[in-house]
Amino acid sequence: MANLNENLSELLGNALAAAAERSSAPVEQLGKEKHVDDLCAHFVWNNGQQTVFLCPKAVEKGAVFTTVGEALQNHPELAEKLETLTKNDTEDTFTQILAPLTEEGVVLFIPRKMCQKREFLLDVELSDPNRAALMKVFVIIDDDASAVVTLNLHSRGTNHNNLFAGQFYCSVGKNAHLVLNEVQDFGGQTVCVRRKQTLVQEGGDFHWNICELGGTKSYDSLDVCMCGENSSAIVYGLYFPVKDQLMHIETRQDHLVPQTYSNLYYKGALADQAKASWEGMIYVDPKATKTDGYQKNENLMLSDEAEVFAKPGLEIIMDDVKCSHGTTITNIDDDQIFYLTSRGIPEREAEKLVIRGFFDTILNLVTYSPIRGKLQDKIDSKML
Repeated sequence: MANLNENLSELLGNALAAAAERSSAPVEQLGKEKHVDDLCAHFVWNNGQQTVFLCPKAVEKGAVFTTVGEALQNHPELAEKLETLTKNDTEDTFTQILAPLTEEGVVLFIPRKMCQKREFLLDVELSDPNRAALMKVFVIIDDDASAVVTLNLHSRGTNHNNLFAGQFYCSVGKNAHLVLNEVQDFGGQTVCVRRKQTLVQEGGDFHWNICELGGTKSYDSLDVCMCGENSSAIVYGLYFPVKDQLMHIETRQDHLVPQTYSNLYYKGALADQAKASWEGMIYVDPKATKTDGYQKNENLMLSDEAEVFAKPGLEIIMDDVKCSHGTTITNIDDDQIFYLTSRGIPEREAEKLVIRGFFDTILNLVTYSPIRGKLQDKIDSKML
């Protein structure tokens, strides 16, 4: 937090006051006429205004998608689940700032054995001048359930001085399955700070797709914890800072019990005077035999002035495991450019095709097609 600029103190004060007002205001429930057909639910936080649509059939099955305050008031059985997810929070400055903002948070709960193919979308738009968003987001998938969730953090054609500070908590129950798409595409003067953690229970399967594109400074810390046997997590991420953007990413894969699997793969491209850093760690508990963990970071340098730092890490205290890591930092392959230009493609267009191909392996995993299309457009605009 020490790296945040001085103007953010005022933003924090304004955000705390605004959150206190919103905590007593009920979220507006939208009717079916405003529902997007390919979504099961859509929660919108638009510069402080909150609306939600949740498919009536999902409501009948016990799904919950609302603010933390309303969830605790109308579904008190969720209190223990929320407490379990937050009990290991550290008492640092960041956590203390967000501590009183539980009422500002959002909860998505998918009940036991509910399997929903249509997506749950959480839209957070931060566009008004000098506005901050401070929130906690909980995604809880109960035992034997499955869901696809998209978190879309963005601005709408603005370049104001904004702040987003958030804590994300995910829980994947026994034999449950969660696909989580996360997009950060804030305006060019927004500072974004996030701390995220996921617990995967016995037999649970978690697939996380992350796209980091916006903001002037972005600090992202994620921790995936395999705490049940035969649990697995796959985390694919991309980042593309340009101009003077700064992106810092810390990842941690915790294997606490036997027979767990994790695979983390980040790809980044850097242009102009941009800076990026990634620090990863795979931790294997002494009793976590038969662990299979992997992490890799690839970087494509598009400018001699751009800077990147990559540091993978392993902390293993026993032998019966399979863990490895790797990093690469390269320029655009001249042979690829030559191949494309020799077939009549202009050099600049050839470079764009190479960059698109570099990101496609991750971008194509984003399951909600309207957001995936916008991300591709944003990547194209960064190459102009």
